Amino acid sequence: MIPDGAILAARHSFMPNRLGYCGPDENEVLLDACLKNRRSKQLIKTLEGFQGAQPYLRFIAQSHGLDVFDYRVVEAYWLGNDLLQRIPRNGFYDHLRERLAHKFPREHIKKLFESNPFATFPHHALHVFNAFSSMGAVPNAFANGVGPEAKVWELMDKCRISWGKILHQDDTENLTVEYEPIQRQEGQLMLGKAVETKVRYRIDGHSFITNAIPGDMISFHWGLACAKLTPQQVANLKKYTLLDMEVANSIPVPQ
Repeated sequence: MIPDGAILAARHSFMPNRLGYCGPDENEVLLDACLKNRRSKQLIKTLEGFQGAQPYLRFIAQSHGLDVFDYRVVEAYWLGNDLLQRIPRNGFYDHLRERLAHKFPREHIKKLFESNPFATFPHHALHVFNAFSSMGAVPNAFANGVGPEAKVWELMDKCRISWGKILHQDDTENLTVEYEPIQRQEGQLMLGKAVETKVRYRIDGHSFITNAIPGDMISFHWGLACAKLTPQQVANLKKYTLLDMEVANSIPVPQ
């Protein structure tokens, strides 16, 4: 089966949308598409309503002359792949400056490109780490999801796409997964030692992932298992997450 970029986008967009954090109020459309593993015009319209992800997808697609929901484009944004290496640096700077200057200080965007030696890519974790690095506290929009005492980097850990190894299925609803959580030490974000965590496996009695077994590597977002990952996808996701973290570490992150 040829993988579908729209379905990959729907799987990774589903849980934050269900929690009310982003995208239009069309969660059933996302769920139906993920369970049927089939795109529809309604799904595309719903995905186009995600004001955070969609501009990045369009930028990646236009940079390579591809369709916005080409699998390679969606994979590049959510997981990372070699399309990101061929993004014009100046073009991405102009894209962020035009799009985000009204949300973030112009100096913040400039620092991403001019005040540090690290490569900058249109990858989901870049937006996550650097968006929250400009905040002094957990925004109210996320308070119900993480609790009022949550630290900014704990929110980042939920919001980024994580990868982990299935250890066992606990029951019909949850998996125990081993993964590396985000930590902050001496002012720097980093991946901590591998720990076990619970990941939701089913929504309304159904799973996006079929035939999951111990040892499989999966992606998860806001605590929901999204997709099985190949070894290359795991390597890419870790690579770009660490690169995005280096960029964020060059700009002070609030306590």
